[in-house]
Amino acid sequence: MLAGLQDALKQNPEADITSLLGRDYSRKLESFQRQAKRQPSSSFDPARYPVNDIRSRLCTSDEVTVISELQPEVACLLNNQEPLSEAIVNLLAEAEVLYEGAAASVVVFRLPNDVAVKIANEDSLAMEHASLSYLKEHLPNFPTPKPLGLVRFGIHCLLFTTFISGLDLERAWPRLDTSQKSSISDQLDALFSELRSLPFPDNMPLGGVSGDGCKDGRRAIRVSSEPILDVGKLEEFIFSESKRASPVYTRLLRSLLPADKTTKVVFTHADVRPANIMVDLGDDGAWKVVGVIDWEGSGFYPECWECVKVTNNLTCLDRFDWYDSLPTCLSPNRYPVGWLLNRVWDWSAENG
Repeated sequence: MLAGLQDALKQNPEADITSLLGRDYSRKLESFQRQAKRQPSSSFDPARYPVNDIRSRLCTSDEVTVISELQPEVACLLNNQEPLSEAIVNLLAEAEVLYEGAAASVVVFRLPNDVAVKIANEDSLAMEHASLSYLKEHLPNFPTPKPLGLVRFGIHCLLFTTFISGLDLERAWPRLDTSQKSSISDQLDALFSELRSLPFPDNMPLGGVSGDGCKDGRRAIRVSSEPILDVGKLEEFIFSESKRASPVYTRLLRSLLPADKTTKVVFTHADVRPANIMVDLGDDGAWKVVGVIDWEGSGFYPECWECVKVTNNLTCLDRFDWYDSLPTCLSPNRYPVGWLLNRVWDWSAENG
């Protein structure tokens, strides 16, 4: 944050600092002040956790707001305990950590009764909750976690979902032989072909299903500040705000894009990679795809978008042969021009 403020003030020494701090700054400051003053309850001692454990940052005096109603599976775990903040920290006290991102920016816990909870920033979890709710209604048999509630807890947000058991494909992949890898690819092709068949609703902006804007995830994530209503405007968003590329270079790349902007818009996960695919080994010795997780970047995007994003983590030195077995409907060879242009632009992108 300090580096960003310094850069902004160098460019404009008269800038309004309050406008640069972000809309959550005041709420975060209040939370940190309360956290510094809090007294641990008899059932919750933050000192039991390492400093980098997100549970050490939870403050039972922070305000809790239920954004989306907690379903019975979650309500019974909280056991009608008051205040809700204390019920949540007590529930998390013995929870199993399934995933922890850098600096605990995203943490996923497993709770009893096949419930999981993800703790992250509100914007991304609100978008994920909206997508999971949309898929539950419009494609109920697709193997996604089912949403069970969304809660704001101080500066944090908690998304409760059903837990999908199994092994993530990133860990399972080295165990698979050639035929098993082919089978997984075919299963994913069938699943994502079905996902991409969802009709794009009339008058809906591109991006998140709740009108949350378009996300462009590269090394960092950019989110459009205004609704994007067509593919041309999405291209303008992607090719904007670069500090590395000159206008001449940018115009040249954009001139290579297909002139037809009436491309089909499909439902898109936008982060299809083995770590987000859950598989299970059946009694018959066959591996089966049992779930697809992490939908915070999902929504309606041009049909080439998934094919571009499926190789987000691919480098020129990569030896991970998952990229040899990409599902057919997500393969970059379906949209080679769009894929190649995005790879070229990636170095110049503001978030590249």
